[in-house]
Amino acid sequence: MFDSVQRCRVMGSDGEFTRRGALALAGAAGASGAIAGCLGDGEGEEPPDRTAPLDDSIGGVRMFQYDPPNTGNAAGLVGPSAAGERFRFDAGAEVRSSPAVSGGTVYVGGGEALYALDASDGVPLWTFETDAPVYSSPAVVDGTVYAGTRGDRLYALDAEDGSERWTFEANGWVDASPTVTGGTVYAGSRATDGEVYAIDAEDGSERWTFGTEYRVVTAPAVGDAVYVGGWEGAVYALDPDDGAERWRTGTEGPVLSAVALGESVYAGDNSGRVYALGPDDGAERWRVGVGETATTPAVGDSVYVGNGAEAGGLYALDPDDGAERWRIETDAAVTTAPAVADGVCVGLGDGGVVSVDPGDGTERWRFDADGGVRSTPSIVEGTAYVGSDDGRVYALDDG
Repeated sequence: MFDSVQRCRVMGSDGEFTRRGALALAGAAGASGAIAGCLGDGEGEEPPDRTAPLDDSIGGVRMFQYDPPNTGNAAGLVGPSAAGERFRFDAGAEVRSSPAVSGGTVYVGGGEALYALDASDGVPLWTFETDAPVYSSPAVVDGTVYAGTRGDRLYALDAEDGSERWTFEANGWVDASPTVTGGTVYAGSRATDGEVYAIDAEDGSERWTFGTEYRVVTAPAVGDAVYVGGWEGAVYALDPDDGAERWRTGTEGPVLSAVALGESVYAGDNSGRVYALGPDDGAERWRVGVGETATTPAVGDSVYVGNGAEAGGLYALDPDDGAERWRIETDAAVTTAPAVADGVCVGLGDGGVVSVDPGDGTERWRFDADGGVRSTPSIVEGTAYVGSDDGRVYALDDG
């Protein structure tokens, strides 16, 4: 499948091969011959035949927005301070799946495949061909990779070699990224009669199903309850043991972004409102407007949320009362959830990936891909991994 060097290159910020990249890879591999075919520009060269990552200590992103509550907070991790391109991997189709990074491996969907890439240099370790496009972001827990497809399936694969462990049949597209905790996989379906599933992580058997009024397209947030947004304009809280509805709170627009759990349940909708709801009863604590479409919120010292409309914008809100702490213009739609580390990083519809200071919104760096970015950046120590509609997965570091 990997028939040319176009699938794996080590690049500088200007798109050219860099001696720094070659030396870094040669040092990591222990021999320059081990990386032949991943660096040069010659046609017909094969990437290294490798099945294990160079550095299995690289990790920290087990699932969409880092953790079961969907906080988007990479606590204790430091992202890049500049936007140099360390490597790019060409998946050959748009990459809207957000990368998971664990055990030195980047797991990501692109087109009709799931890929495991070496987090150090982008060399493909294995590929699993799916039945349909993968928009779901993988979750990697206890040696298993979980991801949904638009073929109405949720797959569980061995993280080490990509072999299939089980498959779960849903009633519609599984665009919602799975959330895995406590031995259970929580996922939703995009069918017109949307469903939320609790699935045994070990064998793929169904534990319970809850029917919503319409589609479920985003990852459940899991804490004391399972919180999920509905396209019909609602946020649900479900009992994690049996799926019983604890409460339901209506919103002004469809909730097409994932909810995030902190001191409150934070949700954005397609009317541009952000809501803070009580986790126990769904009572509204506050709501604010942030434009026309609100992204998935991220929870740190502030609640960070983007405006998905054409003009864009990124906001920092007080978690207690929703007061605006700062906002910046992005000049393009914010098309991903924010990822929070030492900076706040978002993807834009014009292909930009931007990192700003979490305290005041000052821009720290910007990278421009060749297509829109709808893959939420994953921040791991010193590196941001992100996919693009240009069909590539990028690893960005200080350059």
